[in-house]
Amino acid sequence: MNFKIIIRIFVMFHLCEEISFSRSESIALCTIANGELERKGPVRNGTIRKGDSIFNGDKITVEKNESLAFLTIYKKCLVYVYEKSVIKVVDNKSDKSIFPDLALFGGKVVVKMQENNDSDFILNAPTATITAKGAHFIAEYRDELFFDNNTYSILTVLDGKMKVENNTSGKIIYVDSGDTIIATRDGKFLELDTFKNSSRIINHLNVNQ
Repeated sequence: MNFKIIIRIFVMFHLCEEISFSRSESIALCTIANGELERKGPVRNGTIRKGDSIFNGDKITVEKNESLAFLTIYKKCLVYVYEKSVIKVVDNKSDKSIFPDLALFGGKVVVKMQENNDSDFILNAPTATITAKGAHFIAEYRDELFFDNNTYSILTVLDGKMKVENNTSGKIIYVDSGDTIIATRDGKFLELDTFKNSSRIINHLNVNQ
């Protein structure tokens, strides 16, 4: 057999082995599992229970009256997932990666990072991408219609600071501890105090067009 063909076969075998290992690697540990929590992923499908490993690419659905919490292994982040939520957990060990650690398709999560953790935690929601470091924050995505038929994400920093990019407009805002902002699907940011009356909401939307 040609030597170059042997080398190619060896390289392909090694790549397949690496891909298989990365997919089967445990990246988080379930610490709370209330209800019949379902997951779909490249390694396992079915119910998640307390103490189970969570793997790269697991998509988890949390139905009404259910809840989930897990601790990420590499970045030591505690993630709480509330009822009526759908998430996907991703292996992102690189500090400079552009890929998210967590994708939020709907519902609400709370992420608590270690204060001395220098790694970025990236959360992607349909309307916004959050980049946080050593922060404690809430992210919620609602697909109910907002002003001008917009769906939106509500993002609150409980402690620390985070960067938020609107996925539609590319606008970036930095959110400090105690602040809440809303990112709409049509590319706008709203501060929470704009919700005190409907006329201020409409005015703020018009200004940000």
